[in-house]
Amino acid sequence: MSGLALLISLLLALVLIQAGRPVAATYGLALFPPVAVYRWRTGSIRRRRTILSEPFPAEWEAVLQRDVLFFRVLEPAAKVRFRQQVQLFLGEKRVTGIRLQLDTTTRVLTAASAIIPIFGFPDWEWDQINEVLVYPNRFDEHFRFGDQVGQSILGMVGTGSLNRLMILSQPDLIQGFRNAADKRNVGIHEFAHLVDKSDGIIDGVPSVGLDRQSLGPWIDLVRRKMAEIEGGRSDIDRYALTNEAEFFAVTSEYFFERPGMMQRKHPHLYEMLEQVFNQNLFARATQFKRELTRPRLRFGRNSPCPCGSGLKFKKCCLA
Repeated sequence: MSGLALLISLLLALVLIQAGRPVAATYGLALFPPVAVYRWRTGSIRRRRTILSEPFPAEWEAVLQRDVLFFRVLEPAAKVRFRQQVQLFLGEKRVTGIRLQLDTTTRVLTAASAIIPIFGFPDWEWDQINEVLVYPNRFDEHFRFGDQVGQSILGMVGTGSLNRLMILSQPDLIQGFRNAADKRNVGIHEFAHLVDKSDGIIDGVPSVGLDRQSLGPWIDLVRRKMAEIEGGRSDIDRYALTNEAEFFAVTSEYFFERPGMMQRKHPHLYEMLEQVFNQNLFARATQFKRELTRPRLRFGRNSPCPCGSGLKFKKCCLA
């Protein structure tokens, strides 16, 4: 509540009371505007407290443990923060299935896609998006999906009339997490575009994490790396040649899926992306590599609970 607004309201109330107005009604009317402003300004805080007061669903935990390698290698305290971010994203943003029944896996993986790129910024706000539309398969530039030739788009960030919208192909979203070794993840790719857009434009020059002195070296690095791809001297996906914005999104996928490999093969690029995302993934590269060799986790009622309690799933989070 603004102290100045409250003071002005009280002074006005005193003047009116001295003029003969009823005390209780006058104070009530005087306090209404600053109280209303206070509740409006703190509404999001109260809403988030309500969201986080709910227990984290066991089904969500199972999806994170089974499909999100990034989550599995986090320290316990970081896992707690990741879970909270999942709750907030799904509590504040809409994830809508288009001609499909939206399941828990799709919703949680959509949220994970949003959280992974900005996990180095605990106070990040996803103001650039209100809703994610999930299509049953790939689509074309007119947003048509099915089995026709030309329907090859995996995901996109909306512009113009579709501003604050994202579209993702459900099979490709899921496959992006379940194959964590191919340096491809359409969810991370599209949310990396939104990180790029945080300065108002998707141009492959992210202002987040890079100071003004770093922008020139970043642009020069992008040009060199694109030349290497063009010349067949790089393992970065050729889709990065589309333009600078796609280069940033494609290399973001690489950075988050195979940080150890990127640090070894593209050390300067890794260093710059580490700065952009404010995340030192190389420190967890050994855990990433170990998790890649493990069989995909499956959870039944008698499995150890994924929360790490040591109890059976049915007697812990599933109970």
